[in-house]
Amino acid sequence: MSQFVKSAIYRFETSFFANVVKRGLGMMIPLVLVGGMACALRDFPIEAYQTWLTGSSGHVLYAILNMIYQGTFGIFSIAMVIALSLSYALEKNVSFDFAGMYVIVSLVAFATQLNIGSDHFDIGSIGSLGCFSAIVTTYLACMAFSALRKVRWLTLENFTVGMGGICVPALQTLFPLLIIAAVVAGFNHLLHAVFDVYSLQEFITVYMCRFFETVDPNSGFASGLLYTIMVHLLWFFGMHGSHIMEPVAQNNFAFTGDTVFSKAFFDIYVMMGGVGTTICVLIALLLFFRKNRLGKLAGLASFTLVFNINEMLTFGIPIILNPVLFIPFLLTPVVSYCIAYAATAAGLVPLLVQDITWTVPVLFSGYAATGSIRGLILQLVCIAIGVLIYLPFLRLNQKMESVRYQEQVHVLIRELQANEESIERPAFLTRGDHIGVISRVLLRDLHHAIRNRELFMLYQPQVSADGRCVGAEALLRWKHPVYGMIYPPLIIYLAEEGRLLPELEDFILGEVSRGISDIQKSYDGPFKVSVNLTAHSLLWDVEKCIERHLQEYDIAPEKLWIEITEQDILLQTDVVSKKLNQLKEAGHMLLIDDFGMGHTSLLYLQSNYFGIVKLDGSLTRNLLTNPTNQKIVASIAELGNELNIGLIAEYVETEKQRQVLENLGCRCYQGYLYSKPISLQEFIQYIVDQNVPDL
Repeated sequence: MSQFVKSAIYRFETSFFANVVKRGLGMMIPLVLVGGMACALRDFPIEAYQTWLTGSSGHVLYAILNMIYQGTFGIFSIAMVIALSLSYALEKNVSFDFAGMYVIVSLVAFATQLNIGSDHFDIGSIGSLGCFSAIVTTYLACMAFSALRKVRWLTLENFTVGMGGICVPALQTLFPLLIIAAVVAGFNHLLHAVFDVYSLQEFITVYMCRFFETVDPNSGFASGLLYTIMVHLLWFFGMHGSHIMEPVAQNNFAFTGDTVFSKAFFDIYVMMGGVGTTICVLIALLLFFRKNRLGKLAGLASFTLVFNINEMLTFGIPIILNPVLFIPFLLTPVVSYCIAYAATAAGLVPLLVQDITWTVPVLFSGYAATGSIRGLILQLVCIAIGVLIYLPFLRLNQKMESVRYQEQVHVLIRELQANEESIERPAFLTRGDHIGVISRVLLRDLHHAIRNRELFMLYQPQVSADGRCVGAEALLRWKHPVYGMIYPPLIIYLAEEGRLLPELEDFILGEVSRGISDIQKSYDGPFKVSVNLTAHSLLWDVEKCIERHLQEYDIAPEKLWIEITEQDILLQTDVVSKKLNQLKEAGHMLLIDDFGMGHTSLLYLQSNYFGIVKLDGSLTRNLLTNPTNQKIVASIAELGNELNIGLIAEYVETEKQRQVLENLGCRCYQGYLYSKPISLQEFIQYIVDQNVPDL
C-alpha cells in the first residue's frame, strides 16, 4: 500500500466527522448491550421457557426485562442526540458549560421536527425508528450552533460581559437556539406542503418504502440485495442502518412463511453476529489474532456477539468508518445473502417456518427458524466463507493500525514539544478532543504499566577525556503494546499531571538501585549512575524513597547522582531548596540537566547545591558551525572551574566535536560517539571493557 493511500486513509479516519460519529456511537454501547441482552432473554425462542416467562411464575422477570428493553431502545433516538451532540462539543474542545448547551440545542431541534403534541406525533420516533432523523438533525444543529456562536450580537456578548454566574452560557444560547428551532420548524412545514409528510422521519419512511416497491414489487432477490447493501452502507458511515431501515423491513419484508426473503431471513443468514456478519470477524480474531489487542477485544466481545450484539467489535476495532475494512464489511453480507438465497430458492434449505428474534444465537437460530439441520449447515457455510473474506483485510488493518496509533501519539508529542519550546505547561488531560482522549488512555495504560513493571531503563555511558567510562545516565523507556515507544517527556508529563509521579519515580529509583547493585557485582572500579528528577519530584518524600532503595541494595549514596532539569523554576521554593540540601548532605552528587536553556542558570550555580552541570543539547549539537555556542561553552567551563563545578557535554556524536569541547574546557562526554542508550547487561560489559587496566 502506497504512502499516499495510507495518508488518505488516516486523514479520513481522523477527520472531524469521523471522530464525532465514532465517539458518539461509542457512548451508545452500554445502552445497546443492556437493551439487546434484555431483548435476548425476553424473546429467547424456547417454548417451555416462553410459557414459564409469560405465566404466573415468570411474569415479574418478563416485566423487568421488558422495562429494561423499553428504557433503552425505547429512547434510542433521544440518547443518540445527546451522545452525538456531546461528542461534537467535546471534539470542538468547548467548555463544559457550552457542551451542555450543544445538547440542549440538539434536543430542541430534534423534538421540533417530531410534531410533539399533535396527532402526527409517532412515539416510535424517539426510539430506534427515529435514528436517522436524530443523527441528521443533531449534526446540522451542532454545526449551526457552532457558527452562530461566532456572531457576537446574537450571543448577547456585550450584555453578559462581567455578569458572571452559571446562567451566562444559557443566555448566550438564547437567540441561536431560537433561530435553529425556527429553521427546523419551517423545514418541517415545507416537507408537509411539498410531500404531505409531517417529519423528516416520516419522509424517509414513506419514500424508502415506495422506492423498494418500485425496484422489486415482488420483494424478491433484487430488493433483498438492495436492502442488504443499504443497511451496511448506512452502518459504515456511522448511521444505525438496521434501525433506519426498520420501516422498510416492516412494510416490505414482513415474515409470511411463503417467500424466500424476509427480515427474519436477513437476521438469520446475513446478520450473524450482527451487522457485517461479524461472527466471521470474531472467529478470525480468535483463530489468528489471539495474542494482540484484537484477540483480547474478541474475547471480551464473545458473549454479547453470540446474541448478535456486535458494538464492541464494530467500534472497538473499529470497523465503522474504517476504509480498510469497508470491502469485507459490505462483501461478506452480500455473499452470505446470495448463498443463502440461492440455497433456499433451489430447495437445498427449507423456507423459514418461524419468525426468529434478531438476538437469537447463531446456529440455534438457523435450526429453529427452518426446523431443519440444513439451516444450521447453511449458516456454517456462510460463516466459513466470511472468515476467508475478512482474514486478509484484518491482517492489512493490523498493519495500518500501528501506523494509525503511532500517528495519533505523534500528534500528541508534537503538541507537547510545541509547549516545551514556549515553556508553557500543557493541559492535555482536561481537553475534550481526541488529544485529550489519547492522553487519558495513555495515562490509564501508564498506571497499569508501572504496576506491572512494563517500563524499563536504558543506560547511556559517560566517558572522560582520557577514554575511561565514569558511569552512565539512566533513561526511562516505555514500549506501549499499541502505540510503540513513547516519548520520555510525555511519560513524565502524564505522571505529573495524572498524579502518578511518586509511583513512577519509586519504580525508577528501584530499578536504578538494582542496576547499580548488579554493576558492583561485575565491576569493582569507581563509577556512578545518574537519574533524572524534576522539581515536582521534590514536592513529595522522594528522599525517603531514595534512602529506602539504597538500603535495600546496600549502595553508597555517592553511586547515585541526581539530575534536576534547569528548566524547572521551582528551585526557589523553600520545600525544594530544603530537599536539595538534604540530598546533598546525604552524599548524592546533584547535577543541573539541560544547563543553559532558561533564565535560572546563574541562580542554580549560586545556590551551591550542584556539583555538575550538563550542557544543553542546543549548545553542543551546533557547536562546530556556531562560534557563539563555542564562546558560551568556554564561558561555562571557565565559570565552572572557578566555582569547582564539573561539566558534562551531551549529544557528542563526532570525534571533532569532542576535540572542540575538550579544547573549550569540557572533560566528560555523553553521546552516540561512544554509545547509544543500552541495556543494563550491555552497559556492564561496556564499562568492564572500557576500563581494562593498562598492562
